[in-house]
Amino acid sequence: MKKSKFQLSLLILTLACLFALVGIQINWILKAAQMQEAQFNHSVNMAMNRIVENLARDQAMCKEVNNCMRKGNAGSCYLMMKNREEWANMGSMIKNDLKYYGINLDFEFDIVDNKLGLGKQPNKSEYFSDDLENALQQSGFELRIKFPEKRDFIIAQIGYIFIFSIALLALVTLSFIMIFGFYKKEKKLTENIVDFINNMTHEFKTPLTNIALANSMISKTDTVESDEKLTFYSRVIKTEHGKLKQRVEELLKTSFSETGKPLFNECIDVSLVIENVIETYSVQIKEKAGSFIFNKEGENFNVNGNIDLFHIAMGNIVDNAIKYCTTTPEINILLTSKNNILIVEISDNGIGITKDQQTQIFDKYYRVPTGDIHDNNGFGLGLYHVKNIVTKMGGKINVTSSKGKGSTFSLEFPFSGNK
Repeated sequence: MKKSKFQLSLLILTLACLFALVGIQINWILKAAQMQEAQFNHSVNMAMNRIVENLARDQAMCKEVNNCMRKGNAGSCYLMMKNREEWANMGSMIKNDLKYYGINLDFEFDIVDNKLGLGKQPNKSEYFSDDLENALQQSGFELRIKFPEKRDFIIAQIGYIFIFSIALLALVTLSFIMIFGFYKKEKKLTENIVDFINNMTHEFKTPLTNIALANSMISKTDTVESDEKLTFYSRVIKTEHGKLKQRVEELLKTSFSETGKPLFNECIDVSLVIENVIETYSVQIKEKAGSFIFNKEGENFNVNGNIDLFHIAMGNIVDNAIKYCTTTPEINILLTSKNNILIVEISDNGIGITKDQQTQIFDKYYRVPTGDIHDNNGFGLGLYHVKNIVTKMGGKINVTSSKGKGSTFSLEFPFSGNK
């Protein structure tokens, strides 16, 4: 479950990064376009200064422009001179000066009289120079040059950047889609594995029960009791049955606790569950000459959860208390109901847990080092499942322990509200 959440979080983070990358690329392209336009504007302004200087040197051209402006009423040289050779010569001069600064775009130009209201217009493709006073010996005239294809030119200048950015974004998007596809496949595979484990373990439980029952009946017969070999074989069957049952239960607990399915679907009487757990482990504790002490304080012992999983959680704690005890095991269980909180305290006189190990015992696959004790095998999943189940039931678990003096596990749950 944690792995799936991590993968989902990673996918969401990747998607957020993808959107951020798109935003950065768009912003970068816009800034690149602005820089290209600024560079173009600078080149045009430099070219226009050169054009004005060259126009001032051409006395004949200046004379024709002055005559044109005096004769025309529209205040535009273009209207009066567009078909004359002098106007074509001026166009060639402007074209050469623009080319000198690397501008090879088609353009339109005119010399207008600002006094007649043909001044500057808010158009980014037009450029103005009002430095014609010295060239024409008259104020109020200005040179206007317009580049109809300026927008296309700017886009062409950043075209390769734009194409590269689009390709990069497409590659990242494709990678994200593939990762998301892998995530969905893995999630589906995980669900199938969980379903398989559930089905397999449930299919095993009936044969295991039948094996235990048959072996119990056989072991009580006079023939088996009087034959040492048969008695030995019966004990082997019982031992191996216990091991196999434990492994099946571990698989079942793993599939249950990691499916992420809601556990708040029934009201559990914790007192009855504890009594059932005590009965379940009574044979094991009697084999070690140990004992259970169960006390209750309060009236309401109901919580919301899944009774099977809660039974597993309580059983794991009790099972550890019995296994990790080198003396006669004494297990005290106190059930307290107060202030809308149900508290379950399970104390033992086992080998205890050091302080540094107490922060790790609920981790998956972690097993407390037991020195010379090699008889207690397991996967290191017991307490991991306990915490997982308790947390999903809305509770919390804590442990206090001293090395060589035993441990106390404290579980707290909110009431279910049903009595």
